[in-house]
Amino acid sequence: MNFNFSGSFLKRSGIMILVCALFAFAVQAQKLQLKLGNPEIGLNEYYTITLSIQDGRLDDFGNFPNIPGMSKAGTSSSSSMTSVNGRVSQEYSIIQNYRPEKQGTFVLAPFSMKVNGQLVKSPGAKILVGAPVDRRASDPFGSNPFAYDPFEDFFGRGRDRDMPEAKADAFFSIQSDKKEIWAGEGFTLTISFLVSDENQAELSFYDVGNQLTSLVKKIKPGNCWEENFGIEEIEQRKVKIGRKNYTEYRIYQAGLFPQTAGKIEIPALKLDMMSQSSGYFGRAKEEVKSFSSRPFSILVKELPDHPMKGKAAVGLFNLEEKQNKKAVMVGQGLSYDFTIRGEGNISYIQDPSELKSGLVDVYPPNSSQTIQRSGGRVTGSKTFSYLLVPREQGAIPAAGILEWIFFNVQTGRYDTLRPKLVFQVSRGKKAASGKQEESEDSFYSLLKRTDTSVVDLADRRSGKLMWYNLALAAMALVTVVLMFRRKGL
Repeated sequence: MNFNFSGSFLKRSGIMILVCALFAFAVQAQKLQLKLGNPEIGLNEYYTITLSIQDGRLDDFGNFPNIPGMSKAGTSSSSSMTSVNGRVSQEYSIIQNYRPEKQGTFVLAPFSMKVNGQLVKSPGAKILVGAPVDRRASDPFGSNPFAYDPFEDFFGRGRDRDMPEAKADAFFSIQSDKKEIWAGEGFTLTISFLVSDENQAELSFYDVGNQLTSLVKKIKPGNCWEENFGIEEIEQRKVKIGRKNYTEYRIYQAGLFPQTAGKIEIPALKLDMMSQSSGYFGRAKEEVKSFSSRPFSILVKELPDHPMKGKAAVGLFNLEEKQNKKAVMVGQGLSYDFTIRGEGNISYIQDPSELKSGLVDVYPPNSSQTIQRSGGRVTGSKTFSYLLVPREQGAIPAAGILEWIFFNVQTGRYDTLRPKLVFQVSRGKKAASGKQEESEDSFYSLLKRTDTSVVDLADRRSGKLMWYNLALAAMALVTVVLMFRRKGL
């Protein structure tokens, strides 16, 4: 029996198998996950649903579910990055917040979301809402002077009550939480549309995506780092301005960090809305109505002269440190974490400065960072994980090994974060003979047991490629055989 294999058929089959294999690999690499928040919250707290992706982007995802008895209260975003031996891993998250309307037990039914073409499922949950709790005790930044929502100032509930009086039943607003900053310091810019509860006209958004793109281009200053809060869908929340109740529609919010001094001018801009009204014979009349924001400016002050000017991060930060052992021996490896936490441009945080003490060998650190964009502020942390190998015995203060300089926006001066830990270093049993003992986990002992043979990366890659090609060829052969069996050949 003669088999007549069509070249085009084989080409189509091979392409189809390759596409399927690549799709399966891409779905696996995305590592999507839905995380549900704390099932027990206070009446003044938010319940959250977090959508996360590892080493990928959330380019396309559906709406978060509704929870009966709770209202959607906007979204926030966070990102984290880990660098271990030069290999970088990233995670990006969108957090949907829900505000409970009363105390009681609420049910989040099982739901699914389509994310980047993949269906992600969640089993749902029961949520118990109790009495209001003290937010200052539950807020990790409650002790910091920047632990507030700057947008609350705009609505007259915070420290800055300088806001325009609403003369219409609806108005367009562009607001900044700060009017004067240092170069490198961040400010939060918010674009909203507010409608009074007494408004009688029917208003709806009109081509808001293209309008927003144009608006951001006009107000975003040059040489400026942006931390976008990731508002993916327009959501409403009730606010009170003076004696009037409004519904706020927040369409954009971002933390902006200008790097050069000067004045940022935010001009008066217009947002077009679709207005509907009754016409003759009961026919609805539609027209585009423009709403204007008020102009304002932000003064960006020049940083004082300093050797670290232009290199040091600007903001409010504190130091957290951790070591894996309380006491070590000379030549024994010690893991030490130097964590910088606070508010500012977390992505701009540079490595701590290494001081040449001569008492410790310091090896280049691995790093990881986490950024939170919520509550109208950009906060986070960056951790530098060091391997330290003491060369001398005694008490060695970490302050003599590492330090980190930043510009403190609260004091208006450069500040230095210095470690407080002290490493207790002792010699081994053979110290009297002058010979250093090498423990089982000694850094130098580990070096002796390390395989130092050279690995040819090109040979390794070519070997992997050969196995991939063999697997694809086998899949193609099986597909062809099955096709011919079905045709009875």
